[in-house]
Amino acid sequence: MSSELPAWEIKIESITESFAKTLNIISGVWLASIAALILYDVIGREAFGSPFHGTNELVSNSVLSILMLQLPLAMINRSSLRTTILYGKFGPRGKSIIEAISYLLAGLVFLGIGFGSWENMIEAWDIMELEGSGVVEIPVYPIRTLVVLIGFIGAFVCALMVYHALKRPEDFAEEVSIEDMGE
Repeated sequence: MSSELPAWEIKIESITESFAKTLNIISGVWLASIAALILYDVIGREAFGSPFHGTNELVSNSVLSILMLQLPLAMINRSSLRTTILYGKFGPRGKSIIEAISYLLAGLVFLGIGFGSWENMIEAWDIMELEGSGVVEIPVYPIRTLVVLIGFIGAFVCALMVYHALKRPEDFAEEVSIEDMGE
């Protein structure tokens, strides 16, 4: 962010980046917890013949959630995968157009995820959907809610990045993050 930007634009970018960083921290803590759970399960299974029941269900539901929580910050930092064969040959304006198109397409995908998952989320809450077999049942409705929320958050972040790419093409002269642009 540069100093000549309007205050509202700086504020929106700052709040969005802080929120994305918070989601990323949550995903990191969740990932560490899952790693500890797997370690506990393996040690319990091998050393004591007593595994932690429900590990498979917890891990399978956590993988998607952890991924979804990390996506907004990856988009803001422009650290998603891309091929640079053509990208590197363009100047700042060309790069900003490629970025805008990429984020527009990604935003449409995120909107599709949000809207496409909405009915499943509502149904999951209506029936209090659980996953598991007998011994341990894990609630699925919070995970379905997270997918919908991140779908809409991801679409918002993509819209912000499209705006950024089109309004400030000079920021694409080099690969930098939003955080670096404030300096």
